[in-house]
Amino acid sequence: MANFAKSRVPRFTTKVHHNPCLPEGGQALHAVVTVTATGGGSTGGRPVPRPEAVASGAAGPEHGPADALGPDAGVVLRVRTPLGAEVGFLRQVAPAPEDLTGRRRASGPRSGDYPTGPWGDESRDYHLFLRVPDPGLGREMLAARLSVLLPAPDGAAPRVVAQGLVRAVWTDDPAAAVRIDPQVAHHTGRSELAQVIQRGLDAAKWGDAARAVRELRRAARLAGGPGSEETAKLLAKVVGDVDTATGTVRQAAKAPEVERESSRTAPDTHSSPAETAMNEHDHH
Repeated sequence: MANFAKSRVPRFTTKVHHNPCLPEGGQALHAVVTVTATGGGSTGGRPVPRPEAVASGAAGPEHGPADALGPDAGVVLRVRTPLGAEVGFLRQVAPAPEDLTGRRRASGPRSGDYPTGPWGDESRDYHLFLRVPDPGLGREMLAARLSVLLPAPDGAAPRVVAQGLVRAVWTDDPAAAVRIDPQVAHHTGRSELAQVIQRGLDAAKWGDAARAVRELRRAARLAGGPGSEETAKLLAKVVGDVDTATGTVRQAAKAPEVERESSRTAPDTHSSPAETAMNEHDHH
């Protein structure tokens, strides 16, 4: 749970939850980005209008949350993608569901802005779905940069106050690619599937081949529904890679290396103003 410290200086942070590993040919990437505001958010500590109050017109005439406290009250999420990649959708999934996809306003050749309305001291989760080109096995890509922009009260250009990076790496290890991040699983209704997959991979790591096969086959059944075809294919490969003699998943040793490399290359998203300003420079 976020610690909303008492402060008069607005501060935003981001945390990206996702599995960066994609299989050969993989082009769908899901991430959950948690954005947290402290120090009064965009409202300076004033109460944020309740969604029902905005909808009823109590917070302002015929406007959404971004307009409830005036034109400078709203926080904007800017998503920039590389050539060939695109945003499938951006949805707020917590604390309340809200689809931001239709709000996108182009802010550059490969970037779009999504107004999110006024913020107090709070935390919100966003589900970002990306379609990315497949550059080939072993290649890595910065699939998206999500920036949090806070409008200036004097009408000056909004400033970047936080950033989150979504990376993708293509691997021939199905055990690395089949993992589902717990936050992504939670917000896509696949928590049980993610847990069963992890139990199967853990069993293989511990040398319990019988349990590994049992759990992974159960996961394959859970992944048999629409929308999980790719996961089902990967699970079939993982089950086939279980070495019953040694009780391990062949190639599984590569997965921790991929994860460690990803954590080394993915910077701390609690960036300093100088770092975020420098990173934002190439948006324009």
